[in-house]
Amino acid sequence: MSEVSKETAPTVLELTGVSRQFGAVRALSDVSFECRAGEIHALVGENGSGKSTLLGIASGFVEPDTGTVRIGGKELRTDSPALARKLGLAMAYQDGSSVGAEPVKNNFYMAAPPDKRPPYWRRKKWARKLLAEFDLEMELFPDVPAGYLTMAERQLFEVAKALVTDPKVLLLDEPTTALGPDEVEALHRTILACKRKGVGVVYVSHRLPEVLEVADRITVLRDGKTQGTFDARATSEAELVERIVGRPFDAAFPPPTPRKEEPREVLIVDGLQGQSFGPVSFILQSGEIVGIAGAEGNGQPQLFDCLAGRTPPRAGRVVCDGKELSLISTHEPVAAGLMLLPGNRKTEALMGVLGVRVNATIQSLDKFTTFGILRRRAERRAVQRLVEQLEIRTPSIDQPVEFLSGGNQQKVSVARSFLREPAVIMAYEPTQGVDIGARFDIYAALRSRADAGAAILVKSSDPIELSGLCDRVLVMSRGTIVEEIPGDELSEVRIVEAIVRGPGMSKSARSPLGAAMPKAPSSSNGSSVEGSA
Repeated sequence: MSEVSKETAPTVLELTGVSRQFGAVRALSDVSFECRAGEIHALVGENGSGKSTLLGIASGFVEPDTGTVRIGGKELRTDSPALARKLGLAMAYQDGSSVGAEPVKNNFYMAAPPDKRPPYWRRKKWARKLLAEFDLEMELFPDVPAGYLTMAERQLFEVAKALVTDPKVLLLDEPTTALGPDEVEALHRTILACKRKGVGVVYVSHRLPEVLEVADRITVLRDGKTQGTFDARATSEAELVERIVGRPFDAAFPPPTPRKEEPREVLIVDGLQGQSFGPVSFILQSGEIVGIAGAEGNGQPQLFDCLAGRTPPRAGRVVCDGKELSLISTHEPVAAGLMLLPGNRKTEALMGVLGVRVNATIQSLDKFTTFGILRRRAERRAVQRLVEQLEIRTPSIDQPVEFLSGGNQQKVSVARSFLREPAVIMAYEPTQGVDIGARFDIYAALRSRADAGAAILVKSSDPIELSGLCDRVLVMSRGTIVEEIPGDELSEVRIVEAIVRGPGMSKSARSPLGAAMPKAPSSSNGSSVEGSA
């Protein structure tokens, strides 16, 4: 199909006057939305704004109370996913729709319409050709079971599988949640190719820079209502944020509260070395938020894992709140006052089948026990106060967290630090996969912990987040800290410049205790740990 001009492009998806209510909750109220052929139309909004309901109605999974849906100019008269696919709609699901035990080639085969399938015995060669078309031939193999793919590979495969149907309109529900920069670039190449072929793409994402990079138009939803449709090229991220949450972007980052007492050193890291990082040295003081910046793959996750006691150090010294740590177990740092908020909340932080109350208090039960007996009333009161303070949207404090939105799940994870009251909180990508409104609440929560005297160490891949939230930022490259950016120099541009400038040893990378940092041990080929990380 040749590229479709914007002037003559037909509408491939049209929702008119759509409303949907679930019990007492009105998910959508008189919403209209359209996507043209050869257009990437982004749909943005907070969790609970109605995006998922809108996609569900468009794809035939949810029946609207009022309104009409047209795909390729033909009305979808019943809530039928099969009919939606027949009319030319395809959807890549955030949680995946592959059969994990079946190989990639079979999942492709099952996803394709009968008239587009090759002979059964040729499906491997056919799948390999499809993977090459989507730049996935190096990451995926036709005989590999879909369940063995990484999270990033699964999301890319989900998009490729949706395109097998040769759709007129493609719905992408948070397609970049588990993707790194290179994979996001590969995905964007794929959907731009779809655009050139005349496919309409509906792109749902919380990552506003990515939205602005790839979208032609952007529609904003808030509280189930449309806030307008805007030309992406004439819209800034700050304007989008204000439309999404109804308040200015400048209000996102709360300023620190002036403190009367002198700050004290609560975490001393001196010459710490571990797998794929080191030596690393820095000091955290009470009441400050310090960011860790750097391109992916430069030792940031390994540093956090080591400080949390997940992997043992090879050399160096760590002192938390006056206690020297061996870091040979995960219990020791927690007991000393060093608490990790993991990046993957679903697999590392929360127990999905258990309620908000249990997940929030699991590390603080000693505060609610007397002679080994749990004081339920005191526990429930404390959790209820936190739910209100952090604005966790849940029908009950005993609601299983798996049924909460991503932002509210993350707030439950943050709530643990309020109950535990550690001296140091390490937050790894604390706003990954959450909406703008939840981000604001998490920023406020972290700042309130700092104002209460905790030291916060934040690893984030978002330079805007680091520049707005942090008091200073440490930049990592090849496993070491190569630069420290003080608060009066913090900006998105300054952080990006420090990241791309390349490795170099600055004064800030020296030992904070005044001693020279130990040299990295040489490997068998003569290269140092720093050079091989």
